[in-house]
Amino acid sequence: MTRLFLVAALLFTLTPTHSKADEFDVLVTKVNQFYKDRSDFSARFTQKVVRAHLPNRPVKKEGKVFFQKPGRMRWDYTKPDAVYYISDGSILWNYVPEAKIAYKMNVKDSDLFFALRFLYGEGDLAKDFLLEDGGSQGPNRVIVLKPRDGQQNFKELKLIVAPADGQITETVLTDPAGNVSHISFLKVSFKPLPLKGFSFQPPDDVQVEDLTQKAKQ
Repeated sequence: MTRLFLVAALLFTLTPTHSKADEFDVLVTKVNQFYKDRSDFSARFTQKVVRAHLPNRPVKKEGKVFFQKPGRMRWDYTKPDAVYYISDGSILWNYVPEAKIAYKMNVKDSDLFFALRFLYGEGDLAKDFLLEDGGSQGPNRVIVLKPRDGQQNFKELKLIVAPADGQITETVLTDPAGNVSHISFLKVSFKPLPLKGFSFQPPDDVQVEDLTQKAKQ
């Protein structure tokens, strides 16, 4: 009996165990792979912005979001006001119909947009960010992204992730001023999207602020 006990104890000590760090690394890999394996992504979204100076008066927004490889993105805000962010992968437009103004900028000049390229299957979370295990949130897991040197326009980004497949269900972004933007993705689809949806031509009566030219000066 003693010999059997010793053998069982030895086998137990030789059986590989998975630490929390190992599980976290697996989760990060799942997130990277989930978006690398998909070329198109669309969803409805809700957004709650809590401003640091007005914490008791959150701003609620909603709309639709679209991503497509390589690097194309579109956010159509429908409430409370119509606002559009449209990128073909090189140029990023911010169009505000009510104000009849459109801002044109280079994607590479938008640090945050560049940092979030993992959402359309580019980049690598572990290489692009400092990562921390944020524990659990209900059935999901939380990955905390901190900026590396040179990234200045966000303080922290939390990804709420379904552990089974690595799909991101929510994001919580804190900017350097302490404002917090919480986005939830709803009715997610991975069906192919039309390429024309990622191009933008300002209407004739819209004022264009070309920030790509100012960046060259």
